[in-house]
Amino acid sequence: MIMKKLMGFRALAVAALLSAGIAGTRAQTEGKFYFWVFGGGGSVTGVPNCGLDSFVIEVDAAKKADIERFWAEKKVPQFRGHIVAAAADYNKNYHAPGHPVWNWHVTSVDEIVELYNRLHDASIQPPRDGSACDIAGNPDDWIRKYGDVIGFEHYYIGQQIDPAKPDAMANVSNRGLTGVGEKRLITGFILTGGEPRNVVVRGLGPSLGAAGVQQAAGNPKIELYSSSGRRIASNADWKSDPRAASLAQNYPTLAPSNDKEAAMLLTLVPGTYTLQGINEDGTEGIMLLEAYDVDSATVP
Repeated sequence: MIMKKLMGFRALAVAALLSAGIAGTRAQTEGKFYFWVFGGGGSVTGVPNCGLDSFVIEVDAAKKADIERFWAEKKVPQFRGHIVAAAADYNKNYHAPGHPVWNWHVTSVDEIVELYNRLHDASIQPPRDGSACDIAGNPDDWIRKYGDVIGFEHYYIGQQIDPAKPDAMANVSNRGLTGVGEKRLITGFILTGGEPRNVVVRGLGPSLGAAGVQQAAGNPKIELYSSSGRRIASNADWKSDPRAASLAQNYPTLAPSNDKEAAMLLTLVPGTYTLQGINEDGTEGIMLLEAYDVDSATVP
């Protein structure tokens, strides 16, 4: 399999790092900070990639401090603000292929709040269950209908990002013997830069057997962990993953050929990750663990 770059492997772990990448299109403005907002999801006719959406807000130092205070107090930060029907180059949907820029953006973040845990009124949240895709269908019409105030209940302020930092990842692959429990195959990768990236991780077994590999794992399961050891996601049968349809549509060459194989399309912030694989059949078998940067131009 052709790799963009493959770092040195060790018996149990692999770390891949590509230090140079494509710089973001917007240098961070002095005194301005960017946060990834995600959640919601919708389906709007004529607006592509609206099954799972996210957007970016720009805040000043005071609002940044408010967000960090919410985190320190174990609260989930959301916001109330104003929007305009115009694009801003930092306001991307990182969940969609190519990170498209929305045709609207938040012009001011007026208040950091917990919308899901408070009473609502129409002036704060029109409409209560709206989405970024709803606005994108026709931003001018949406604003005429509901006003220019936004405060969606099902969107949350996530990690701070920096669109000015170069970001990249090396595609990685590791094949070895795995089983259950402690007999697991492990590989690792690193995302660099300041923006979230779409990554496909896979655990293949049955298709290896079809290609002539002896003792291939019959039912691979994969789990992804953060650098702190927190499990982020897991999958056994790839078609059961919530983003399986998007994986198959947008990256068909990475969709496993066998339904018993594991795969996930994930949107990850920069950091270090560990991908682990076991064989749920309970026997030892050969598995192939892979991670692909699908935002790269070199997707297989």
